[in-house]
Amino acid sequence: MPSRIWYPDESIVLQVHEEMLEQFGGHPGFERGIDLFSVVLKEVKDARGIYGKAAVLLRRLVDVRIFCDGNHRTAYSVTDIFLRMNGKRIHEDSERKVIRFIKDVKCYTVDDIEAWLRDGQIPKRSH
Repeated sequence: MPSRIWYPDESIVLQVHEEMLEQFGGHPGFERGIDLFSVVLKEVKDARGIYGKAAVLLRRLVDVRIFCDGNHRTAYSVTDIFLRMNGKRIHEDSERKVIRFIKDVKCYTVDDIEAWLRDGQIPKRSH
C-alpha cells in the first residue's frame, strides 16, 4: 500500500456519476447534493485500514443519496478507483455477483462489506 493514502474528491465522484449515466442511463441531477460527499469523506478518513475505508466509502455513498439516480453504481465505481489508486482491488470478478451485492449493499454491515471487498466472499445478510 502506498505510504500516503489517495482519496477521491468531489470532481471524481461527479465524473464517475456522469460516466455511469452515459453508460447505463438514468435521471441526471442531485437528490441531496454533492456537499454531502465531504461528510462521507471524513468518515472514510476516520476508518481503519484500506478495505475498512473502502467499505465506509461504498456504504455511505449509497446511504447519503447524493444523486437522483445511479448512486449504487457510482459508489461501487468510486470505491473501485479508491482501492486501485491505493494498490488494492475488489476481489470479486463476477459481474453478476457484483451487481447482486451492490444492489443489496444496505443489507450488510460495514464489516460485511469490508470482508466482501477484501476476500470476494458474499457474507450472510445481516438483516
